[in-house]
Amino acid sequence: METSITRIGQGGGFCKNGGMAHVLLAYLLGSLVGGLLFFPEVRARDLPGGSGVFRRKGPWAAFWVVLWDLGKGALALLLVPSEWRVWAAAAVVAGHNWPLFFRFRGGGGIAPSLGCFLAWFPGETLGAALLGLGVAGIYHLLYWKRQRKGIYPIPFGAIFGYLALLLLAPAEGRLAALLVALLVALRGLQILSGRW
Repeated sequence: METSITRIGQGGGFCKNGGMAHVLLAYLLGSLVGGLLFFPEVRARDLPGGSGVFRRKGPWAAFWVVLWDLGKGALALLLVPSEWRVWAAAAVVAGHNWPLFFRFRGGGGIAPSLGCFLAWFPGETLGAALLGLGVAGIYHLLYWKRQRKGIYPIPFGAIFGYLALLLLAPAEGRLAALLVALLVALRGLQILSGRW
């Protein structure tokens, strides 16, 4: 019996059934950041995700960027065998946050993770997303509208959405939710420290 550190998941090696290729594909899909593809000029002044594009280009531009980023998250999950979903979810978000094609400076990872989890477990994800949006709205009304400093409302609400997802997700999705939340949090810390 082979014992190797490269054996992950359902008793197979990391490269078995194209596992490494699926994870790499998910990362490359994630690296196609909508805000950078369609509105590269936004990068000079803001983040290339839906929120940054909204601030710089308006709601319709942000709508298309968010739709693109949701779609690539869902596509990354749908293209991999079920035993690689955890790693594909993490890879598509890592690609979005640190895109190969854009000098490793991308968005925050919220939209592709939402697309990924909507494709995997839609009911639980929708519930968590609605909670996150509700918290973001309350935070905006009670704090952000007056102070305009600290965390933006959508990422603030996403903290609560990810926590809810960790509780609501089916067992096979909890590790993915945890990994993705950690990647989004790491990118958020980079953004807050001014390294975006």
